[in-house]
Amino acid sequence: MQKIIAKRVSMLELFYDLIFVYAISKITAMIHHPVAGGIPLFNYIEFVFVVIMVMQIWLYQALYINRFGKSRIIDTIGLLISMYAMTYLANNINTEWSVTFRTFNSAVVLIVAGLIWQYLCGSGKHPMRDHDVRAFAVTLILELIAVLSGLLIGYHYGIFLCVLGGLIGFLMPLAVYQQFVPKNVNFPHLVERLGLIIIITFGESLVNITRYFNGSIIQLFPALIFVLLVTMFGAYIIQDELLINHHQRSRGFVLMYSHVFMVISLLSMTAGLDYLAESGVSRRC
Repeated sequence: MQKIIAKRVSMLELFYDLIFVYAISKITAMIHHPVAGGIPLFNYIEFVFVVIMVMQIWLYQALYINRFGKSRIIDTIGLLISMYAMTYLANNINTEWSVTFRTFNSAVVLIVAGLIWQYLCGSGKHPMRDHDVRAFAVTLILELIAVLSGLLIGYHYGIFLCVLGGLIGFLMPLAVYQQFVPKNVNFPHLVERLGLIIIITFGESLVNITRYFNGSIIQLFPALIFVLLVTMFGAYIIQDELLINHHQRSRGFVLMYSHVFMVISLLSMTAGLDYLAESGVSRRC
C-alpha cells in the first residue's frame, strides 16, 4: 500500500487553535466552583454538552482542511470567519444559559453556515456525487436548521432545539458512517491536529495546578500532582506516537470520538485537582 504523505499543519490552523485555548479555559470554569461540596449533576451535563459543541465545531473545521484545504482564499476566509464567531461563542460559555443564549447560538449559526459554505464551495466536489461532501453538508444543514429555529423561538423552548442541533452535529456522522471514504482522510494530519487539541487541554491542567507550587520548592503534594500529570501526558505520547499507525487508511472516527472523551476526562480531572485545595468540597463525590 502506498504510504500516505502527511499534509502539513499550516500556521493559520495553529492561529485558529488559539481561540480554543480560551474556550477550554472557559469550559473548565463551568465546573470550577463547587456547589454544596460538589458539582450538581445538571451543571456537569451542561459542561459535557458544551465540550461536545465546541469539539464538534473544531472537528468539522479540521476535517474540512484535512480533506479539502489547500491554503486557498476560501479556506483562509472560512477559518477566519469561524475564528471570529468562535471568539463570541467562547466569551459566552457559562452556566447561565438564559443570559448568553442568543449570542452563543448566534455564533454557532455563523460558524455552521460558514462550514456549509466551505464544504459546498471549497471542496471542489459535487455534493450529489461525492459521499463525503454530501454527508457533511446534510449533517451541518440539519444542525443549522435546528439551532436557527431554536434561536428564533427564544430561550424557553428554543434551547431544546439548540441542544438537538448540537447533538445532530455530534452523533449523525455515526449514523452515516459508511458514507465517509477512508482514502479521503489524511490520517497523519488528523493525528497531529487531534494531538494539538490534547496539548491545549493539558496546558489548561498545568495552569490550574500552579496554585500548589508555592513556598518551599521541595514539597510532596505538588511533586505528586506534577508526576501524575506528566505520567498521563507520557501515556498519551506513547499511544499517539508509538502505538498508532499514522499511515493507515481510516475514517478516523475512533480517533476523533475518543479524543472528545479525553478532553472531557482531562478537564474533569483538572477541576478535581483544583478542588483538593478547597476544604468545603466533599471527598466522596
